[in-house]
Amino acid sequence: MGYKNICLECRTSYSKGNDYKNHTESNCPQCGKKMILVNHKFKPPKKSETKSWEMVKLLVENGFKFQVVYEQIEKGVYLKVNYPKNLSEAKEFIKKYKP
Repeated sequence: MGYKNICLECRTSYSKGNDYKNHTESNCPQCGKKMILVNHKFKPPKKSETKSWEMVKLLVENGFKFQVVYEQIEKGVYLKVNYPKNLSEAKEFIKKYKP
């Protein structure tokens, strides 16, 4: 486990260890573009799953880096929200949970 750096261009991910504060930005070893640090909970899709990577890109661009998201269901009670599974769900997810 640990944080991951992802390249949305190459559709790859690299493990970065557990200490988020000691990570610096890095570039993709394949294309040289800046990589994005995401939470260890991120499960990268297969490189060939283009639609899934489009969803990942949309979420990341809107500030969701696979950190835990909670929804308040009543005063003092929060429920963990599952991340979307496809692009249309991702659009609704962003509308609902983007601060």
